[in-house]
Amino acid sequence: MSRRGLPSQTRGALTRLIELLGAAPRRNTLLVLGLVVSLALHALVQDPQFAWLSAPVTLLAGLAGGVRVALTVALVAAFGHAAIDLANDLRLAPVPGIALRSLVLVGVGLVGTAGAQVERNRTSALQRIIDEDPVTGLLNVRAFYERLAQLRRDEEPFVILLADIRGMRSLNERYGHPTGTEAMRALAHVLRRAAGPDVPASRLGSDEVAIALSGEDRQRCRAIIADVVARLHEEQVTLPDGDRFEVHAAYGISRFPEDGDDEVAVLRSADRAKERAKSAGIDRVGTAHGDIY
Repeated sequence: MSRRGLPSQTRGALTRLIELLGAAPRRNTLLVLGLVVSLALHALVQDPQFAWLSAPVTLLAGLAGGVRVALTVALVAAFGHAAIDLANDLRLAPVPGIALRSLVLVGVGLVGTAGAQVERNRTSALQRIIDEDPVTGLLNVRAFYERLAQLRRDEEPFVILLADIRGMRSLNERYGHPTGTEAMRALAHVLRRAAGPDVPASRLGSDEVAIALSGEDRQRCRAIIADVVARLHEEQVTLPDGDRFEVHAAYGISRFPEDGDDEVAVLRSADRAKERAKSAGIDRVGTAHGDIY
């Protein structure tokens, strides 16, 4: 077995072990049982070495329960085993060893907590890589469709707001794709701020972004669009020649289930509404029912 393979296998084994512990009630029962067994064996055999049976229990407490659970289990184990040792031998000679063992048990619990946090951060980072668009930080197309599909399965109505940057092609041709990317980032940034952090938002293409408002009506979309237009006026893109470029867009609104039977149909409906708005001028809004404002 290679040295590089061991850490990943160890993480996998620990993750499976934590999953076996189950939810909090079952996990706490198993942790208490482990403590009781280690304390009982220590008391019956009267051998201080049995105190180290609490070490894996404190480690698991840190991995599965967090800092509070880890410290609670470690302190109970430390004081419990110390009480057994002192009851068996009232001399002061074993006190330094008991104190050192107690500190080690607490340290093992904290190591478990740190390991669990590292694994959570690693999992979260991997999930962001899988789900996020690297340019805007919004959801990628696959993740966005999954969110919409889940809303549909839950029979939750939602409104799609689709925004398409005007003049992106000419901007890329004149100043290069990095400038176009900055325009896309500006639109994504203001749309995220206007909609809120909990609203699913996605980059659908080189010049399109979309959000899904669960249970919201079209009036909410109109308020967000007004906010976006105002914010884009303030957050202009600086061009290579020093000029400032004000980002404008065309917007389309469509609602599930009225305007489509599934997420694909609703997005297509929003796209058609956006194309009608694009023909009407800058910062115009089209709806699936043919209205332009």
